[in-house]
Amino acid sequence: MTWLRFKKKESRRLRPGNSRKDIRQARNFDGSDRSSRRKTMLLIATVCFIGLGCGGLGLWLPTLVKNADSRLKKSGNFVVKEIVIEGNYRCRREDIIKALALNFRQLTFAFSLSRAQTRIQALQFVKEATIYRRLPNRLQIVIEECQPKALFYIDKLYMIDGDGRVIGPAPAGEALDFPVISGVSLEEWRQRPQVWQRLLHKAAELLQIWDERGQQWSEKIAQIELDEVCGVTFFTTGRNWEIQLGLDKYSERLDRWRRVLQELGDRASAVKYFDCTGEASVVVGLRPSRTMKGMKAEKYGQN
Repeated sequence: MTWLRFKKKESRRLRPGNSRKDIRQARNFDGSDRSSRRKTMLLIATVCFIGLGCGGLGLWLPTLVKNADSRLKKSGNFVVKEIVIEGNYRCRREDIIKALALNFRQLTFAFSLSRAQTRIQALQFVKEATIYRRLPNRLQIVIEECQPKALFYIDKLYMIDGDGRVIGPAPAGEALDFPVISGVSLEEWRQRPQVWQRLLHKAAELLQIWDERGQQWSEKIAQIELDEVCGVTFFTTGRNWEIQLGLDKYSERLDRWRRVLQELGDRASAVKYFDCTGEASVVVGLRPSRTMKGMKAEKYGQN
């Protein structure tokens, strides 16, 4: 038997650095790689679509808003037609409406409430302002005004509130029955405003304590004098007493002064001043007269 001889096929030589496994991986990709690439391409397409949509909307939005604004103004349904203001007694209605800064045919919902409130609160006598939208065509403004508690004299009379803050000049022609705070010149106020503002707070503190205990004394405060060193001194209306309180402990010192008044009784009419700045005593100075000539000030303890 004769065997046929076949020529052996020569295998192709691979390039250096490549193997059969590398070639198979290059020809046949893994399925997970194909899925991740598809997701990436889909994400890129989505982002491009959203970007084009936003760009187109940004170009057309001003036109849409303008058309909607003009249509609403023509219809007049949401145009401000009524402004209701509550709580204004000293602040004029004209000033409040001017501070609103409304445009011609202003839409009720098309302006900033916070900015309008800031402008109104900058007006004189206004402590706080709140604006409400009452659709379709009304605005409601609630004003809380600063309540004057005293008059502060520098170059002219100014009103101050219960916190010692200057509200503004006292209106001419209005009857104002308040204590007058003095002792400060215009030049001193301009040179050291912080010092005098602190003393104004002290005067307001005294007025608050006096109002809380007003039934304990028949006298009223007529004038309060401020001094950088001596602090607060006030004068009463009826007997024109001078009471020196200093810079602190007003509640305690007023209680001590009241006990001294009870001890003096009818003799208190002869007293000119009470010095309550001591830690545990009150110095009483008598008025000069024929019967009391030569008498010195008397010192009373807490009891």
